[in-house]
Amino acid sequence: MNDETSMQSSETTPEADGFEEFEPSVLGGDEPAEDPADSEGETEPEAGVPDSYDLAAPEGLTLDPAAIALATPVFRELGLSNEQANRLMPVAGQFAQGLLDRHNRQMLGQVQADRKAWLDAAQADPEIGGRHWAATIGTAAKALDALGLVKGSPFRVLLDESGLGNHPEMIRAFQRVGQAIGEDGFERSSGIHHSKRDRAETLYPEDTPKGG
Repeated sequence: MNDETSMQSSETTPEADGFEEFEPSVLGGDEPAEDPADSEGETEPEAGVPDSYDLAAPEGLTLDPAAIALATPVFRELGLSNEQANRLMPVAGQFAQGLLDRHNRQMLGQVQADRKAWLDAAQADPEIGGRHWAATIGTAAKALDALGLVKGSPFRVLLDESGLGNHPEMIRAFQRVGQAIGEDGFERSSGIHHSKRDRAETLYPEDTPKGG
């Protein structure tokens, strides 16, 4: 074997012997490989972008701290300065007011629909509605007056504003109270109910028949 042959065999590469060359290990290499995930989404904020924003609420509105906390990362991602973020406040206020107005209209519409549905049901009720309707309303009103709940009182205002004054069961309840007042003849005075016999004995004690 000559020297040339000996040199060629000593220079045989790992690939020639069926071995693959290994990449340096992460811990054994000179520098660990950079993880691409570590650099994704990490952008330095632009100049003028604050860590937190001092936002002024539009007139008539109050800023919700939770909403500001949600908006701050978005503002920073967009690279908005505090001044630029505040320029968006009137637009955001108009949007919020529009949502509130629409919600209020929907609520008002629902209340009006409920009032009409209750009134229709009461007028169609065989016990309190139909040909009995006028008498029912009169008897219920007298019951409210007798209980001290006159027109303009807080309770009567509540019945009117809430629409509960149209509810069949509310009307039925006070109609029955009115009937009871008419049948038993009691009236409300200083929180005590007096029957006709009680009043007679009080006013004319000597003329009241005994045991009758």
